[in-house]
Order: sequence, then structure tokens, then C-alpha cells
Amino acid sequence: HTDHIAVLPYAKSDIPVYMNRDAFSLYRGMVAGGHISDTAARITACDDLSVVDFGEFTMQIVEMDHNATGAAGIIIDDGSHKIAYTGDWRRQGKHPERIDRFIELCRNKGVDLLLTEGTRLPADPSAAVSRQMTEDELLARYSDIVDDADGLVYLQMSPRDLERMADMIAIAAERGRKVVMEASHAVIWHTANREGLRILEGHPALEADIQIVDATVTDKMAAPYKTISLERLAERKHEYVYFFKFPDLAHMIELETLGNLPGRSHFIQSDYSVKLDHPDMAKYLNTFGIIGHTLCNGGHAHPEAIADMIERIAPKAVVTLHSRHPRSQNTRGIYAYYPEKGETVAVSSILASAVGAGNR
Repeated sequence: HTDHIAVLPYAKSDIPVYMNRDAFSLYRGMVAGGHISDTAARITACDDLSVVDFGEFTMQIVEMDHNATGAAGIIIDDGSHKIAYTGDWRRQGKHPERIDRFIELCRNKGVDLLLTEGTRLPADPSAAVSRQMTEDELLARYSDIVDDADGLVYLQMSPRDLERMADMIAIAAERGRKVVMEASHAVIWHTANREGLRILEGHPALEADIQIVDATVTDKMAAPYKTISLERLAERKHEYVYFFKFPDLAHMIELETLGNLPGRSHFIQSDYSVKLDHPDMAKYLNTFGIIGHTLCNGGHAHPEAIADMIERIAPKAVVTLHSRHPRSQNTRGIYAYYPEKGETVAVSSILASAVGAGNR
């Protein structure tokens, strides 16, 4: 998915790349918005649950839930072994049913080896890991903030989470707010939807009237929507939600000093890399008396959710990746293999070790 494609711009033209269809639409948006360079590689966009046959093995694409649109796991079958890889996933998102579907597919296929992410695993296995709010809880809190705000609502979120973006656009419109965006976010949103996002088919946000802050449009960028000046936005800031990007922090100087409107603005940080306690961010919020809010639930599974998945799939062996502390994972009695960096290992060897350790 689009969090893990930094090498894609360097891929040669003869390299085939397979990508879940919604992830591909997001990728095209990111290229258009200047968030990543294009690639010469041959990309095939695959439908959810489609199976790609490579002759010696097949690969099934299984869409998961993560805070990057189109994130998918895969199930590989070479006739002798079945390997499932989750990719990044979570249960607290909008689609926990996708995780249940992945588990059932793995169970029905009799997966031998499960590879799962373990981003949130703590160094100490006995440490308590906090629960994160569900997507529905997050959106309800966002709706309340938009309802209660007197001034401008700044919204800083990842443009890779297009479903959250769509829901927040729709909620803003329902609460009588107009939507204005930083230009690259607007280009990503427009291009991805033009390419076709299955997950947003029929979504009310697609009908929303969107504007772009003119100061964020670069010479190389074609703005897909009408623009609005900072001065004009400042005069009517109580009418807007501004999908904002951290490099434009200085815009607050004009937006909070022009217009002479009563009411305090609100700033929402929603799973974006720059947090409210960032020194520059904190300075601006404090200087202008802007009320800060953190609405985050992350993109990764709780350790208990991972343990539950392992137990329900019941593979012969499990490998935990994407983690600093894979050995702290409770595998519920399933044999765990811990690969070393740079190691190449045969699946049959891992499964033989599992049998030797007493696993079936």
C-alpha cells in the first residue's frame, strides 16, 4: 500500500507491479499531487479478492482495514504451502469485517504460515497497551467539534486516508460548513476519485463543493477546483473547515489576524505526523488562542487483536514483522519464527521447526 512504496519510482519499466485497485487510484492521486514521483514500472490494478496466477504459485489480493486507502493483504499458494501476509491492519477502523473475512479465508484455505505486522507491540510483553477509539467514535467527536466551533476549523490529516477525508467532508457539509483545501490534498482527492475509488462509490462527499486556498497552488499544478484567497477566507472563516498541511503554518498569521471576527478557531490533528506538541505548532496555537484537538486511532492492530487473529487462523507457524519487539507477541501457543535481517529461509524449514517444537 501507499505507505510502503518509496522504491517504486526507481523500478525499471520491465518490472510488473500488482496493486489493489483503490490503492492504485490513491497512488495516481499522490503522483498528481506531488507527494511521490511516478514510476516506469508496469502496474496492474487488481480487484479485491482477485487471484493472480504466476504459474508456480497464485496470489490472492485481500483488502484490509488501515489508514491508507486500498491497503491489502495477500494469500500465496504454491500447491505445497499456503502463506498469508496481512500487510498493515487494524480492528479499530471503519471496516473490522474485512479482518474477519481475511481470517475466515485463511482458515478455509488452511494457511500454513502467517506473516503479520506487529507495530504496536511493546518492549515489555506484560505492559498494558492503550485502547484506541474506533473510527465511528473519532468521527462523532469531529462532528461535535465542528458543531461547537465559532471560528475556523483547521483539519490536519493524512490525504492517504481518503475514506476518512470523505467522511469529514460530508460531516462538515451536514453541519453547514464549506470545505477548503490545501492544493496538493485537493489534487490527490480529485485525481483518486477520477481514477475510481470503489470504497467511495455513492459517497455524499463526492457531491461537495470544494475550494482551494490560492496561496498553496504552485506553478506546476493545475487546480481542479475554484480558489479562494487567504483574505477572503479570513473574512468568512466561521463558515469553513480548512484541510490544512503543516508547511502552511504561517497562513495562520493572516487567517487569525484579518477579518476581525469573534470566536476562537479550532485545530484538529487527526493521525498526521506532526502533533500538537511540535514546538512550532504549539507556538502558533498558543499565540492565536486556537483550541487544539487530537483525534487519532492509528493504523495498526492492538497486540490482543493480533493474538486473536493468530489463534483464529491457527497456522502451523507465525512470523511477526514491522515491529521493534516481535518477541513480545503472544502467539497463543502457535510456533513463532524470528527471522534475522538479511536471512533467507525456506517455508518448509520453518514448518519443520514448528513440528519439532510440538506444533502440528
